Amino acid sequence: MQIVVRRDLLEAEGWGVGPLMAQVAHATAAVLHETKDAADTLAYMDDLKNMRKAVLQTTDEKSLRRLSELLLGASPSVPHHMWIEQPEDVPTCIALAPNRRDNRIKKALDKAGCRLWRG
Repeated sequence: MQIVVRRDLLEAEGWGVGPLMAQVAHATAAVLHETKDAADTLAYMDDLKNMRKAVLQTTDEKSLRRLSELLLGASPSVPHHMWIEQPEDVPTCIALAPNRRDNRIKKALDKAGCRLWRG
């Protein structure tokens, strides 16, 4: 499972780490709920001791939206949830449904400029 967070919210917009963690929790809960009947999600949820997540960063809103477009345009499309914080209407992060990180996911992450989150 991959979670992609906008780095600019921390560095340029002055969001704290706590509020960003809340955004990640929202997006993760949403995508798990939306895909609760999918085989990969069921397998992921059945093995709580071995859950794996990769937290990645992207530069800004534009690159986050680009990632969503690439995931939707993949064949087949990649289930994900882009969390949009309300009432500000600010896209903050994307959580991908549990997956095996196949080529279409790797390509989308690379094309959108996603990198591992750095402290």
